[in-house]
Amino acid sequence: MADLFTVDARGLTCPQPVLETKKVLDEGLANRFRVLVDNETSRENVSRFARNKGCEVVIDDSRQDGCEITITRTAGEPIPAHQEPLLPCPVPDAGGSGKLVVYVGNDCMGRGDDELGAKLMRGFLHTCIDVEPHPWRMIFINAGVKLATQDAAAVEALGVLQDKGVELLSCGTCLQHFGLEAELKVGRVTNMFEVIETLSSATKVISPD
Repeated sequence: MADLFTVDARGLTCPQPVLETKKVLDEGLANRFRVLVDNETSRENVSRFARNKGCEVVIDDSRQDGCEITITRTAGEPIPAHQEPLLPCPVPDAGGSGKLVVYVGNDCMGRGDDELGAKLMRGFLHTCIDVEPHPWRMIFINAGVKLATQDAAAVEALGVLQDKGVELLSCGTCLQHFGLEAELKVGRVTNMFEVIETLSSATKVISPD
Protein backbone atom coordinates (compact mmCIF):
# COMPACT_ATOMS: atom_id res chain seq x y z
CA MET A 1 0.00 0.00 0.00
CA ALA A 2 2.98 2.30 -0.53
CA ASP A 3 1.01 4.31 -3.09
CA LEU A 4 -1.85 5.08 -0.68
CA PHE A 5 -2.26 8.58 0.71
CA THR A 6 -0.85 8.24 4.24
CA VAL A 7 -1.47 10.14 7.45
CA ASP A 8 1.34 9.39 9.87
CA ALA A 9 -0.21 10.16 13.25
CA ARG A 10 2.34 8.23 15.30
CA GLY A 11 3.55 10.30 18.21
CA LEU A 12 0.57 12.68 18.06
CA THR A 13 -1.47 13.15 21.22
CA CYS A 14 -5.21 12.59 21.37
CA PRO A 15 -7.33 13.93 19.67
CA GLN A 16 -4.87 14.98 16.93
CA PRO A 17 -4.98 11.66 14.98
CA VAL A 18 -8.77 12.03 14.67
CA LEU A 19 -8.40 15.65 13.57
CA GLU A 20 -5.90 14.63 10.88
CA THR A 21 -8.32 11.95 9.66
CA LYS A 22 -11.18 14.45 9.67
CA LYS A 23 -9.10 16.84 7.57
CA VAL A 24 -8.58 14.22 4.85
CA LEU A 25 -12.30 13.44 4.71
CA ASP A 26 -13.52 17.04 4.95
CA GLU A 27 -11.12 18.35 2.31
CA GLY A 28 -11.53 15.35 0.00
CA LEU A 29 -7.79 14.70 -0.08
CA ALA A 30 -8.35 10.98 -0.72
CA ASN A 31 -11.23 8.50 -0.90
CA ARG A 32 -8.95 5.67 0.20
CA PHE A 33 -6.08 6.30 2.57
CA ARG A 34 -4.31 4.91 5.58
CA VAL A 35 -3.68 6.32 9.03
CA LEU A 36 -0.71 5.17 11.13
CA VAL A 37 -1.14 5.35 14.91
CA ASP A 38 0.86 4.05 17.85
CA ASN A 39 -1.58 3.74 20.75
CA GLU A 40 -4.88 2.01 21.51
CA THR A 41 -6.93 5.18 22.07
CA SER A 42 -5.95 6.60 18.67
CA ARG A 43 -6.58 3.21 17.02
CA GLU A 44 -10.10 3.06 18.41
CA ASN A 45 -11.01 6.72 17.92
CA VAL A 46 -9.76 6.99 14.34
CA SER A 47 -11.59 3.77 13.44
CA ARG A 48 -14.81 4.80 15.16
CA PHE A 49 -14.71 8.30 13.69
CA ALA A 50 -14.28 6.91 10.16
CA ARG A 51 -17.09 4.37 10.60
CA ASN A 52 -19.33 7.16 11.96
CA LYS A 53 -18.70 8.95 8.65
CA GLY A 54 -19.90 5.90 6.68
CA CYS A 55 -16.42 4.70 5.70
CA GLU A 56 -15.15 1.15 5.49
CA VAL A 57 -12.35 0.53 7.99
CA VAL A 58 -9.70 -2.20 7.91
CA ILE A 59 -7.26 -2.46 10.82
CA ASP A 60 -3.83 -4.04 10.51
CA ASP A 61 -2.11 -4.63 13.86
CA SER A 62 0.82 -6.55 12.38
CA ARG A 63 3.18 -3.58 12.11
CA GLN A 64 6.04 -3.43 14.59
CA ASP A 65 5.86 0.37 14.83
CA GLY A 66 2.15 0.72 15.48
CA CYS A 67 -1.20 0.11 13.82
CA GLU A 68 -2.27 0.78 10.22
CA ILE A 69 -5.89 1.77 9.59
CA THR A 70 -7.08 1.74 5.99
CA ILE A 71 -10.11 3.95 5.40
CA THR A 72 -12.26 3.81 2.27
CA ARG A 73 -15.05 6.25 1.55
CA THR A 74 -17.68 5.00 -0.90
CA ALA A 75 -19.84 7.53 -2.75
CA GLY A 76 -23.40 7.54 -1.49
CA GLU A 77 -22.58 5.53 1.63
CA PRO A 78 -25.14 6.56 4.28
CA ILE A 79 -24.08 7.88 7.67
CA PRO A 80 -24.83 5.16 10.28
CA ALA A 81 -27.80 5.92 12.51
CA HIS A 82 -25.86 4.55 15.46
CA GLN A 83 -22.79 6.66 16.14
CA GLU A 84 -19.97 5.00 18.07
CA PRO A 85 -18.77 7.18 20.95
CA LEU A 86 -15.11 8.17 20.91
CA LEU A 87 -12.94 7.18 23.84
CA PRO A 88 -11.84 9.97 26.20
CA CYS A 89 -8.28 11.14 25.70
CA PRO A 90 -5.87 9.78 28.31
CA VAL A 91 -4.89 12.19 31.04
CA PRO A 92 -1.12 12.86 30.79
CA ASP A 93 1.12 12.64 33.82
CA ALA A 94 1.14 16.16 35.15
CA GLY A 95 2.61 15.57 38.58
CA GLY A 96 -0.81 15.10 40.13
CA SER A 97 -2.09 18.45 38.88
CA GLY A 98 -4.41 17.03 36.23
CA LYS A 99 -5.23 18.88 33.02
CA LEU A 100 -5.47 22.61 33.58
CA VAL A 101 -6.77 24.54 30.57
CA VAL A 102 -6.63 28.32 30.23
CA TYR A 103 -9.42 29.61 27.97
CA VAL A 104 -8.66 33.09 26.61
CA GLY A 105 -11.54 34.76 24.80
CA ASN A 106 -10.20 38.31 24.60
CA ASP A 107 -6.92 40.22 24.34
CA CYS A 108 -7.84 42.24 27.43
CA MET A 109 -8.38 41.19 31.04
CA GLY A 110 -11.49 42.50 32.70
CA ARG A 111 -13.95 45.14 31.53
CA GLY A 112 -13.74 48.90 31.52
CA ASP A 113 -10.49 50.29 30.14
CA ASP A 114 -8.98 48.35 27.23
CA GLU A 115 -5.49 49.82 27.71
CA LEU A 116 -5.49 48.70 31.32
CA GLY A 117 -7.00 45.35 30.31
CA ALA A 118 -4.17 44.75 27.82
CA LYS A 119 -1.54 45.43 30.51
CA LEU A 120 -3.30 43.09 32.91
CA MET A 121 -3.47 40.33 30.31
CA ARG A 122 0.26 40.60 29.57
CA GLY A 123 0.90 40.50 33.31
CA PHE A 124 -1.25 37.39 33.62
CA LEU A 125 0.67 35.61 30.86
CA HIS A 126 4.06 36.50 32.31
CA THR A 127 2.95 35.39 35.77
CA CYS A 128 1.85 32.02 34.33
CA ILE A 129 5.53 31.39 33.55
CA ASP A 130 6.48 31.42 37.24
CA VAL A 131 3.40 29.77 38.72
CA GLU A 132 3.27 25.97 38.83
CA PRO A 133 1.76 23.72 37.75
CA HIS A 134 1.77 25.12 34.25
CA PRO A 135 -1.36 24.72 32.13
CA TRP A 136 -1.73 21.69 29.89
CA ARG A 137 -3.18 23.84 27.11
CA MET A 138 -4.11 27.45 26.46
CA ILE A 139 -6.94 28.09 24.00
CA PHE A 140 -7.27 31.46 22.24
CA ILE A 141 -10.73 32.33 20.90
CA ASN A 142 -12.16 35.46 19.26
CA ALA A 143 -9.93 38.49 20.00
CA GLY A 144 -7.76 36.23 22.17
CA VAL A 145 -5.93 35.13 19.02
CA LYS A 146 -4.40 38.61 18.80
CA LEU A 147 -2.20 37.69 21.77
CA ALA A 148 -0.49 34.98 19.72
CA THR A 149 -0.13 37.19 16.65
CA GLN A 150 0.02 40.97 17.10
CA ASP A 151 1.03 41.56 20.72
CA ALA A 152 4.85 41.30 20.96
CA ALA A 153 4.92 41.20 24.77
CA ALA A 154 2.27 38.49 24.88
CA VAL A 155 4.02 36.50 22.15
CA GLU A 156 7.25 36.61 24.15
CA ALA A 157 5.53 35.25 27.28
CA LEU A 158 3.66 32.61 25.31
CA GLY A 159 6.90 31.49 23.66
CA VAL A 160 8.41 30.82 27.10
CA LEU A 161 5.30 28.89 28.15
CA GLN A 162 5.46 26.86 24.96
CA ASP A 163 9.10 26.00 25.70
CA LYS A 164 7.92 24.76 29.11
CA GLY A 165 5.55 22.31 27.42
CA VAL A 166 2.30 24.30 27.34
CA GLU A 167 0.27 23.65 24.18
CA LEU A 168 -1.01 26.88 22.60
CA LEU A 169 -4.10 26.53 20.40
CA SER A 170 -5.52 29.42 18.37
CA CYS A 171 -8.96 29.21 16.74
CA GLY A 172 -8.56 28.97 12.97
CA THR A 173 -11.93 30.59 12.27
CA CYS A 174 -10.99 33.50 14.54
CA LEU A 175 -7.62 33.99 12.85
CA GLN A 176 -9.41 34.00 9.50
CA HIS A 177 -12.00 36.52 10.72
CA PHE A 178 -9.31 39.00 11.80
CA GLY A 179 -7.12 38.34 8.74
CA LEU A 180 -4.35 36.92 10.92
CA GLU A 181 -3.91 33.43 9.39
CA ALA A 182 -0.35 34.19 8.32
CA GLU A 183 0.55 36.11 11.50
CA LEU A 184 0.53 33.30 14.08
CA LYS A 185 3.80 33.61 16.01
CA VAL A 186 3.46 30.83 18.59
CA GLY A 187 1.44 27.64 18.94
CA ARG A 188 -0.73 26.11 16.28
CA VAL A 189 -4.15 26.48 14.69
CA THR A 190 -7.06 24.52 16.14
CA ASN A 191 -10.75 24.00 15.36
CA MET A 192 -13.98 23.67 17.33
CA PHE A 193 -13.74 19.88 17.45
CA GLU A 194 -10.43 20.03 19.32
CA VAL A 195 -11.62 22.92 21.49
CA ILE A 196 -14.58 20.84 22.69
CA GLU A 197 -12.37 17.76 23.17
CA THR A 198 -9.91 19.84 25.20
CA LEU A 199 -12.54 21.42 27.42
CA SER A 200 -14.23 18.03 27.94
CA SER A 201 -10.90 16.43 28.93
CA ALA A 202 -9.83 19.26 31.26
CA THR A 203 -9.64 18.78 35.01
CA LYS A 204 -10.06 22.51 35.47
CA VAL A 205 -10.71 25.45 33.12
CA ILE A 206 -9.84 29.04 34.03
CA SER A 207 -10.46 32.17 31.99
CA PRO A 208 -8.60 35.44 32.63
CA ASP A 209 -10.84 37.61 30.50
